[in-house]
Amino acid sequence: METQRTEKIKNNYFDGLKVSRQHFGVFLIVASAYFFEQFDNNNFAYVAPAFMQSMKASAQIVANINFLYYIAMTLGGVLGGIMSDMVGRRKTLLLSVFLFSAGSIASGLAYNLALFTFARAVTGFGIMCMMVVAITYMAELSPAESRGRWEALIAGIGFLSMPLVGVICRIIIPLDPEAWRYILLLGGLGMVAWVAGIFYLKESPRWLVSQGRIEEAEAVVFSLSGVSVDLRDVVSAGKERTKLRVVCAEIFSPLYIKRTLVLLVALCGTAICAQTVVAWVPVMLKLNGFSMEDTLTLATLFAVGYPVGQFLAAYFSDKGGRKIPILIFSLIASAMAVALLFSVSNFYLLAMVGLLVNALLTARSFIIHPYVAESYPTKLRNTVTGLLNSLARFSVSGVQLVIPMLFAGFGLAGVYGLIAIIGVLIAVVVGIFGWRSAHRSLEDINEGM
Repeated sequence: METQRTEKIKNNYFDGLKVSRQHFGVFLIVASAYFFEQFDNNNFAYVAPAFMQSMKASAQIVANINFLYYIAMTLGGVLGGIMSDMVGRRKTLLLSVFLFSAGSIASGLAYNLALFTFARAVTGFGIMCMMVVAITYMAELSPAESRGRWEALIAGIGFLSMPLVGVICRIIIPLDPEAWRYILLLGGLGMVAWVAGIFYLKESPRWLVSQGRIEEAEAVVFSLSGVSVDLRDVVSAGKERTKLRVVCAEIFSPLYIKRTLVLLVALCGTAICAQTVVAWVPVMLKLNGFSMEDTLTLATLFAVGYPVGQFLAAYFSDKGGRKIPILIFSLIASAMAVALLFSVSNFYLLAMVGLLVNALLTARSFIIHPYVAESYPTKLRNTVTGLLNSLARFSVSGVQLVIPMLFAGFGLAGVYGLIAIIGVLIAVVVGIFGWRSAHRSLEDINEGM
């Protein structure tokens, strides 16, 4: 057994420390929140073909539902980021899990389009709120040496729900014309993660320090790592100003504008690519002539790529300072998107290429996530993470209205061609203007600007 330290480590959170059992337990609760978040985020895409038949809804109505869903996500990201800087990461994370779980239950019970659309909007609000808080929460609780790896591993566990929801849909939806409702009701099991979080989640010590609550922050670090730290001399701005106009003025100031513009291109581009695939693949496959059973099977096989992508991100994220893997994954994803267009006539080849596209898009997304959180100081971090991710979802909302027209005019070539072009754009922008941030403490990254 190790001898207990007699002196406190000064000015350190978790950098250089091993992740203990208690620390990992907190990460697992975040992973379970990710699991149900992704279950609720993706279940409508799987049930959409059956929903269209049951509710007599056209592809344009589905596009309208998705549009409002992403508008709600935009609001969830902005308000969630601001709220978590005001009242803390823990409270905001718990509220968001409750909202998206309740919204999914309400979606399954809704019997008209207006109520269904509203319930999906509540789900989207909670999902985006949870995502932006979880990104910052994981960045602030992880050691500098493995920040990207832990972010991707925990999200990867959560993203196992994506192929799972496909398997469940493949079994349940063919049973009855209204069986799609059971899939949405299952999303309400996120309440389990909410209850666990109430008892076991800890507040971010970095947020506590930013509020002047030094002793509480030191206690959290000790409870998770078993190591005593002295945070009295950590650079902190005290109680932070979270007014959105102040944050916007700062991130577009000469000090941060380059980072902000690069991250906006990366986030908007990757969100459009990833969310277009998530929201529309089952519908596009069905409209492309596949049967309901083959559509659900292909969509499920495609979805295996999501957790695969998370574990790719876990391995590569901390290499090349984030910048290099973002560039490489972007270029390979673009190549695979083009390859998919030549695979449509072969069921098994299409499944394999679709899986690879999703894996690469997901890996890129979850390397960009810690890249964003690392790039701003604590006083801005979560508000900016929420704001930039919300702007990305807002860009997705606009694209939702375009996808049916793009598919009608050019088929899969139009949709996956767009994904390929965006991937090249991200690679060029990050490759030329990006910076390296892995393996450095959050404080060092921003003090060294």
